[in-house]
Amino acid sequence: MVNSLQVGSPIDRRFFGIQIQELSNMRPLGFGTLRVGTTWRQLEAQKGRFDFREVDAYVAFAEQEKLDVIMQLGQPPNWATGGISSSPYGDLFNSIPPHNIQDWRNYVAALGQRYKGKIRYYEVWNEPNLSGFYSGTLAKLVELTMEAYKVLKAIDPQIQVISPTYTTEDGVAGMGDFLRAGGKDWIDIVGIHLYSYPKPPEAMLDLARKYRQVITQAGAGALPVWNTESSWNSFYYKGVLYGSDENDYSVQMPDDLAISYIHRMFLCNWIAGMERAVFYGMDQPWSRIRLLDLNRLPNVAVTGQSYQRMVEWLTGAAMHQYTFSTQGIHTLSLTYADGRSGYILWMDDDRTAQLSLPPELAMSQMQTADGKQVPAAQTITVTSMPLYLKSYDDHRALPEIFPQSKTRTELLYNGDFSLRISDTSFPVGWDTGGLSISKYMGADAPPNQTTLTLTPSVQFQQMVQRLRKPLAKGNLYTMSITYKLPTAPAAGKWTMGLDVGAMGTPLHDQAFLEMPVQDTFQTREVTFYYAPEDPDPSPDLRLSIVNMAPTGTKQPLYISRISLTQVSDRGHVLPHTTNILYSPVLPTSGSYSKHDQIYFTDANLIATEGLGWVCLSSGTFGALSGVTGSLTNGSYVLTVNKANSLRVGDYVKIGNDSQIYLIAYQESPTRYELGSTARTTQQNQPVSYVPPVFLPLAKPVQPVLPAPAALTATRSPFVYKNAQASPVDVLVAKGAVSLIEWSRNGSTWYDTGQTSGIISLSAGDSVRITYSSAPRLTVVPR
Repeated sequence: MVNSLQVGSPIDRRFFGIQIQELSNMRPLGFGTLRVGTTWRQLEAQKGRFDFREVDAYVAFAEQEKLDVIMQLGQPPNWATGGISSSPYGDLFNSIPPHNIQDWRNYVAALGQRYKGKIRYYEVWNEPNLSGFYSGTLAKLVELTMEAYKVLKAIDPQIQVISPTYTTEDGVAGMGDFLRAGGKDWIDIVGIHLYSYPKPPEAMLDLARKYRQVITQAGAGALPVWNTESSWNSFYYKGVLYGSDENDYSVQMPDDLAISYIHRMFLCNWIAGMERAVFYGMDQPWSRIRLLDLNRLPNVAVTGQSYQRMVEWLTGAAMHQYTFSTQGIHTLSLTYADGRSGYILWMDDDRTAQLSLPPELAMSQMQTADGKQVPAAQTITVTSMPLYLKSYDDHRALPEIFPQSKTRTELLYNGDFSLRISDTSFPVGWDTGGLSISKYMGADAPPNQTTLTLTPSVQFQQMVQRLRKPLAKGNLYTMSITYKLPTAPAAGKWTMGLDVGAMGTPLHDQAFLEMPVQDTFQTREVTFYYAPEDPDPSPDLRLSIVNMAPTGTKQPLYISRISLTQVSDRGHVLPHTTNILYSPVLPTSGSYSKHDQIYFTDANLIATEGLGWVCLSSGTFGALSGVTGSLTNGSYVLTVNKANSLRVGDYVKIGNDSQIYLIAYQESPTRYELGSTARTTQQNQPVSYVPPVFLPLAKPVQPVLPAPAALTATRSPFVYKNAQASPVDVLVAKGAVSLIEWSRNGSTWYDTGQTSGIISLSAGDSVRITYSSAPRLTVVPR
């Protein structure tokens, strides 16, 4: 069984970015974007006297290598800030914003005019949430952004303005404040810095999600998001923290970890929907990852060679889906540029896993990020070093990867009460806590089992068993009980759950079962996933059956069997409550469990659907044709008529049974094990998928804008002033236009260099059009 392939847009080499300190050290490693950090202080040390030599050299290299350039703005010279500067980061920086906004305009205009057609992307200010880079007000930052936008768009409407780039988790709230304060109206791209060191690269996924949420809630969800700077200044290696002293440049990340991290950084940025990702410090000792050998500059280090190999592997690839499994395996399914499907697999640091590949998945190439070829095998070892797999053919579909191990490890002792000292004493292995225990002698007792009668005398009396072995994280567990609790005027009230400590603190929210009244012996159960991030239990982990009825209510409970089983370590296609997926498209296939989260990585999709979806009700997309099945009340087994028609993780209904069943294990081509016991008997009844139900995680803000309006040019030159409170685009088409000018104050006019096209006007701006034949004019609110 395979999933239909849904993919996003192919990755472009421009996605891979670099920032370097000394251009003489530059080595082309396949990247397509160059971020230039030359500051205003370096360009205009004296007012009106510009030194463009450094930027000229960067731009010349970029033109030679066909690179996009991101030019940083900001860090004023002292003369622009009252003769003083303020920054702990050295002479190249000044956190004080310029005193005179005209100085800012002149500086931005000088760059825009000199590099028109050569530099398309301008980043307004670096990391304004750090006081060493920016110490002005939020209103001033919005003003600087607005003025840069106006100046650059007047020079070349094709220029794209990147927002001030907030950094780390501390910058998330600030980014939201900036956008809501009006910043979103003066940018084309949201820029962020996904620094999360010393944590591993996967922490960027959570950080990007937090930024995405505030961006969407601020009404800017349709804008592309770029990560224009990331690296590691400190890191953990084999459990030890290195590099905590920022100024100690002797610390270098070991090659194996550095290669793993550089691949995982760009993979996680791709997964998170970043349209560009820039590695900071190609030759910068501050970065503990070294692409160049700093002792023998500009020699390329092994990590730099691996960076180039990564770009070659990924350029032109299109993502299908990313999942994080119950085993801790990160799986990225994709289609490569040559049309062949494949996967990239890796684990978190210092972890390994064995993975069985589906028999139908024949791989032509398996290679680790450090360049080592892996021989073809049905079972592979996955480590923290990303493993790239490529199939022989263009499958256009991707089989599921999951282990078919079957384990049902019973974790309780004497759960069927077959071991007893005598008919009048409590069962071996259980602490009865004052409950009266006797053997149930009713004729309806389940056959071949010992059934107990539990009679309480006060509230909170319980029967307890300490577990024989601890629960292993990353696994599914099923807790079940077969009991009878008859209807009575003073109804009994009992619960079962896992708890720790003297106060009986619940281990897990879902490791709990309320026991409703039932007049016949029936089995009730609950399945929960013990996630790697869940807290560790204390040594006295217990399973408890507790009387919750008030003191004096002595309604007995009849129990024939209690069990706690480790169901299986079933791999990443088995949905569970912590499953998080990143997708560039709306899901139309696959299985999802309640609480699963899907984060969208395409800006246009976010604008219409929101940040993502959360699953409210488990289900499987798709339809089954001609599949019938049989099951027996109380059993775990479903038998179907068509071989391999279902897959592990599917959610199905059978016949008129209202229960939703999870396909937990495939015993044979036509025999499947269910995640819960059957409640009815069905013979050769239709089997159908149950579709999942989703709720938006963050609803997009849909601004109500006026409709586009046609303008009539009454005489030449024709002047239009934007009297609206928000920006507009003026579309100029046809006619015979000789000059289009733009003005901020209505008195000073600037030649836009256009005779047709789009003229962007901020609130209060004006456009003046000179013509011999009137053009067609349309005003489009933004």
